[in-house]
Amino acid sequence: MVLSTKIVKLGNSQGVRLPKSLLKEIGIVNPINTPVQVSVADGKIVISPQAETSRLMQRFAGFDLDDYFDNCHQVEDDWGSPVGKERL
Repeated sequence: MVLSTKIVKLGNSQGVRLPKSLLKEIGIVNPINTPVQVSVADGKIVISPQAETSRLMQRFAGFDLDDYFDNCHQVEDDWGSPVGKERL
């Protein structure tokens, strides 16, 4: 889809109005307050849907697994002495 539009003033910023049909083509169905990524590639402005982060990934944001293992204490649990025919 090719579309001609104008840059408009939005408060202290500038913006471009995009029709819903254009947004649907990139997978944005409910556009109000939908986060998007805006980048410049080859002199063109590229707008793409921002990948959703799961709640689990949000909880672990900033967690450094290497740092965790570097600073954790490597202690074996004492399960008591053998009571049967355990073999190691």
